[in-house]
Amino acid sequence: MKRGILLIALAAVTAFADDVYLRGGGQITGEIVTRSEDSVTVDIGGGATITARMSSIVSIEEGISPLQEYRDRAGNISAGDAEAWRELAQWATGQMLASQASKAYHEVIAILPDDEGANRALGRVRLGGKWVTEQESYLARGYVEFDGEWMTPAERKTILVNRRGREEAARQANLAAIEEIEAEQEAEQERDAAERREVRNDNLPGLGDPVFWGWGGGPTSWPQPSGEW
Repeated sequence: MKRGILLIALAAVTAFADDVYLRGGGQITGEIVTRSEDSVTVDIGGGATITARMSSIVSIEEGISPLQEYRDRAGNISAGDAEAWRELAQWATGQMLASQASKAYHEVIAILPDDEGANRALGRVRLGGKWVTEQESYLARGYVEFDGEWMTPAERKTILVNRRGREEAARQANLAAIEEIEAEQEAEQERDAAERREVRNDNLPGLGDPVFWGWGGGPTSWPQPSGEW
């Protein structure tokens, strides 16, 4: 009877959190765990904390945070009271306190190992008459974890074979693209060389194609004088 009165009283407490308002409009909500002249550290749940410097704080409004309420309620649960832990776990889930809800459900199965609701809430499945984790269930059935999913070894092999095929196709496509680029570059170089030869020939009018004289190009014939020898 006392426990029932206690739960009603605690449920009647408004679950306000500590709110730290920052310059620029930011806000940190949680439970203030430490405070000094220079800074304030806020527990925002899930084992995470945020520290803000006093120089960046506009105001602080203190209240009872869901995290603190969870701790208060957990500290008042009698030993062996699985139902109180279940109620606290459900409340914590509603308050988005996933880590605390998990702890409370673990307390339930510590008292009632075969409790279906608590085991399923923790992601456990029944295998061979026992409650085991999802991982243990898959491993027991010969599954392997690959790319974040559980599958049979044959499925994993098929994925790897297909993946290697796609990678090889991509590699061949890259090689073909490189060869095409190199061919275009060679053709461009040949066009440039041809244009340079044309320009050089245009600058030597009436002398025909240059021949090699040992030190450079020369005329193919000597011009004849207009008079007699």
